Amino acid sequence: MTNAEILRIAMEQHAIDANCRPEDFLRDDNIVVISKPHKDARRYLNLPFFCDLISYGKNIVASVDERVYEFVKNYINTGNTSSRFETPGIHELTNEFAKYGAIPMFMAEYWLPDVDILKPLDCSYEMRLLERENFKKYYNMPEWNNALSKNRPHLDTLAFGAYDNGKLIGLAACSADCDAMWQIGIDVLPGYRRQGVAAALTSRLAVEILARGKVPFYCCAWSNLSSVRNAIKSGFRPAWVEHTAISRKAETPVLEKRFAKKNNEDDFWDTLDKLVADSKIIIDRPKDTPHPKYPDSIYPLDYGYLENTTSPDGSGIDIWKGSAGDYIDAIICTVDLKKKDSEIKILIGCTEEEKQLIIPKYESMKGLLIRRV
Repeated sequence: MTNAEILRIAMEQHAIDANCRPEDFLRDDNIVVISKPHKDARRYLNLPFFCDLISYGKNIVASVDERVYEFVKNYINTGNTSSRFETPGIHELTNEFAKYGAIPMFMAEYWLPDVDILKPLDCSYEMRLLERENFKKYYNMPEWNNALSKNRPHLDTLAFGAYDNGKLIGLAACSADCDAMWQIGIDVLPGYRRQGVAAALTSRLAVEILARGKVPFYCCAWSNLSSVRNAIKSGFRPAWVEHTAISRKAETPVLEKRFAKKNNEDDFWDTLDKLVADSKIIIDRPKDTPHPKYPDSIYPLDYGYLENTTSPDGSGIDIWKGSAGDYIDAIICTVDLKKKDSEIKILIGCTEEEKQLIIPKYESMKGLLIRRV
């Protein structure tokens, strides 16, 4: 994969996220579009945006709520590109957005690998490539909360760990935030920093991600100089900056979700994780086999149930098993007026493409897909 191909993939994904065209990021003039949800957007985004400003260095693309379309258009066309991401300009957004109960919230710089310089770096500690099963025990340890996402463990895909006599002292992990791009996070224990551990783990993980046909990307606040230095040393270069405003109604839940130890949604998914972990999965209708009563209906994925559990129809709780591991990705809640019942279906390790194969199965009844975010 070349640098040009990597940049093209990033812009294509960003166009999905922002509801624009990839070529909009390369225009000389600034662009404003109305934000809309998209099933293929980065999975941690809360769409539609109230206001999201994006720049790859040449112009600004703003994806906004239609109520602030004209204001944001005037704002980004006043002054140069960089000034629109800084104070005092940001204060103009704060004052205007307050009228709509919104506030500027997140600012970050995003990095892509430079394949001409990226290489697996060394450090003085043993390093191991880790799959999901190898790092799932670290989710409850706060020292690894940059590398791993406790709120979205089903997205964490790969990791590299550094060990000192068997003790984990550094961890770089990546989350499959969308189908084409995996985001890297890094943590190193305090006593082992400034020894090249972070760069060794980050670079090796980036090389592995590229080998698997995905684009690694890296995010940090521009004030986090240690993270910036690590990105540069690891073979990454700045690609774009992004500034996101959110509704004040969402402010508290968003911050609680990012920083609190627990919330009700976490409790729900944690309890569902435990239910599945404590149950035996029985696949009684394998992928590509016909429905026992309706032979024209073919199961697109493995379908089964959790043994020794109970659903409203008296059988076990139904599950769909995909190809992306053992994490619960989503549930489908169904309401069947003919049977006068309601059930849930648990989706385990289902990619976005696999979810889209499942959803049509519930058109005759009413089904609602609830993704784990």
